[in-house]
Amino acid sequence: MSESAWPHNGYLYGVDVPRFRDSNGDGIGDLPGVLERLDYIAELGVSWVWLLPFYPSERRDNGYDVDDHVGVDERFGDVDDFEALVRECHRRGISVLVDLVIHHTSDHHRWFQEGRRDRSSRYGNYYVWADEPVDVPNDVNVFPGEENDVWTYDEAAHGWYHHQFYEFQPDLNLANPEVFEEIVRIGTTWLERGVDGFRLDAAIPAVTKKPTLGTEVDDRVFFQRLRSRLAEVRGDVVLVGEADVHPVAMAPLVHGGQMDAVLDFALNNNVFLALTRENPDAIYLALESLDTAVPPPARVNFMRNADELDLQQLTDEERREVFTAFAPDPEMLLYGRGLRRGWTPMMGNPQRFRMTLSLLAALPGVPLLLQGQELGIGDDLSVEGRGAGRPTMQWADAPAGGFSDRADAPFVLPAQRSGPYDFARVNVERQQGDPRSHLILARTLARLRADACLGILQARRVALPGAPRVLALRTWDKTSPCDTVTLHNLSAMPQPIRLDLRTTTLLGEEWHGDALGGYGFVWLRVLEPGGMA
Repeated sequence: MSESAWPHNGYLYGVDVPRFRDSNGDGIGDLPGVLERLDYIAELGVSWVWLLPFYPSERRDNGYDVDDHVGVDERFGDVDDFEALVRECHRRGISVLVDLVIHHTSDHHRWFQEGRRDRSSRYGNYYVWADEPVDVPNDVNVFPGEENDVWTYDEAAHGWYHHQFYEFQPDLNLANPEVFEEIVRIGTTWLERGVDGFRLDAAIPAVTKKPTLGTEVDDRVFFQRLRSRLAEVRGDVVLVGEADVHPVAMAPLVHGGQMDAVLDFALNNNVFLALTRENPDAIYLALESLDTAVPPPARVNFMRNADELDLQQLTDEERREVFTAFAPDPEMLLYGRGLRRGWTPMMGNPQRFRMTLSLLAALPGVPLLLQGQELGIGDDLSVEGRGAGRPTMQWADAPAGGFSDRADAPFVLPAQRSGPYDFARVNVERQQGDPRSHLILARTLARLRADACLGILQARRVALPGAPRVLALRTWDKTSPCDTVTLHNLSAMPQPIRLDLRTTTLLGEEWHGDALGGYGFVWLRVLEPGGMA
């Protein structure tokens, strides 16, 4: 892999195509709509665009119920539209990441429809079948309350198929060599269409043994073989794994060269624990653990991803603490482990949101923003499940927020038309010209983190006596000119700052030189590089 492909210092920007921009007035976002707004993405300081699933699908699970892994849903455009978008991304220096959904297909997929006619056929063997459900410890559905079993009976097949996710998403058997070849074929197709890499959806569950014989996969061998085969098509292909596991479990995938990076749920969970306690210790401990397991260039950091805020990496007691702080209403909870609220509404205070936007940029690794998060976009708890946190992009104060010319666009959430985060209050057009807006802050932070080498170097704790609520990190390396201190007050209480370093201020809010106000933050350039403070 070439050094320029990954890591990088810009944002990884997630685009949910049907919710980003409708170019033809049918009320549904599309690939030409993304192309229309590509300059906006580039101006934000984006190095990689992650296109969430745009494949043919009934979108019962936001497109992850894939009907055809190599097609483009006709509602969103066609292959020519996709290739045009990729070319224009590359012209702007932006790389393209797409989802490689290897864990399952939809039940409408051609493989499953043919396989259910004969479980012993080629396509039947692509899936996990049993004459009767097989119960084993810890084999549970990931959507408790929505799906309470992992086995569903199929009348045509006269048997039960396994599904770790929704019943309309039958699990693939990755131990089957023919399934592996299909995955290589899918990846090869998209690489030939110009993509630079893949987000491996549900990477760890995909290679976890199912409760029947013949389903055991060596994850290291599987991912190493996948990389090797895809590298035959493109030598610098990038693989990013979704891995909601402890850092120790992620380490072999990265150090063994199977993956370039992983989405870091461990740090994400501890950030929310630190915010709950208004104490940075949980973040310091998480960073120490990660630094020994997964280097910063291999970590993708986020505050909120495209699903619920999943807190599986916390203990039960820690999880309850976060629930109490950020989900006072039981309707805000999901699956017993997460919250379905949006990032900005959870922060409540606009300055607190701005502090966490800065905090995300200051963490060592690669920051992920999903469309609209740079604006402080809201949520809609009247919408069931994870859809509450998936609003359409808000471009202007208009009937459909500039997302579409069709006022009754089906993906627009009710709360976007009226409420504290509605189109009138939160939109690109309004924030473009406001130097104090969230959007301008996000752009500024992208430039600062590039200068501070935060995508490459570790950040180390800085001692701050008398300021127990301030997260203090210094990015420093003997061989690098980057020497930056970032301070973030996790509380509403002012904190005294005594920093034994000569510095100059790059960016600060609620910064008074010797104190950091409530939810304040500051980026400082160290003027006399040397040993760590």
